[in-house]
Amino acid sequence: MQEIIIRDYQMEEELDWLDVHASVMVDSYAWWTVLHQKPTYTNDTIDLVAVDDTERVVGFITIEMNAAVVKEQSDAGFAWEFGVHRNYRRNGIGKQLIAAVHQRMRTQFMINRSIWYSQDKQAQQFYEKMGMVEIARHWQFSVVPNEQHKSLFKQNKFDCWEIRGSCAVEDFEEVKQTFELIEDDDALNPQLCIGYEWID
Repeated sequence: MQEIIIRDYQMEEELDWLDVHASVMVDSYAWWTVLHQKPTYTNDTIDLVAVDDTERVVGFITIEMNAAVVKEQSDAGFAWEFGVHRNYRRNGIGKQLIAAVHQRMRTQFMINRSIWYSQDKQAQQFYEKMGMVEIARHWQFSVVPNEQHKSLFKQNKFDCWEIRGSCAVEDFEEVKQTFELIEDDDALNPQLCIGYEWID
C-alpha cells in the first residue's frame, strides 16, 4: 500500500476530484444526481483530500459547519461529500479522512461533532462499524406528479416529470398509497436514509 497523505483540497484539482467522486458514485446509492462541477457551500467548510505518493487524489471529504440543512443541529459539521476510490478502499483511508477533518474542526471551530446522512447501505454499515450513533431516519424517493400537480405547475409554464422528496418512516406506506412512486429506476428507487452523529 502506498503512503497516503491527507491535506487540503486545491482548486486546480477539481477534475481529479470529480473523477474520484464519479468512481464513488458508480458504487454507491448515496447520490441520485451526477456532479458536473465541485459543489460550494454557504458556510465555512473543511475540504480535504487523500492523495497517494504521486499526489493523485484517491479520496475526499467536505464538511460544512452549521449547515442550514440540519439547522436544528447547531455546533456541528455536516458531511456533504465523502468517499474513497474503489482501488484504495479497505486500507483505513476513510477513517483517516474522518479523523483529519475532526482534528481540523476542533482546531479551527472548537467543534467535535459531525452529522452524516446516507441512503447507501454500505455507507451505513461503515458508519455503524465506526461507532457512529443513529440520530434519525427517513425515506427518500421520487414520485410521478398527478394531473392536479401537473395542472398547477403548468399554470406557471412548468412541465414537471418527477418530484423528489422524503417522508417520515411511519408515513411511508400512506405516501405510497397517495402517490405514484418511481420504483423502476435504479437511481431513483426509494431508499431509507439514516442520519448519524459522530463525536470525537
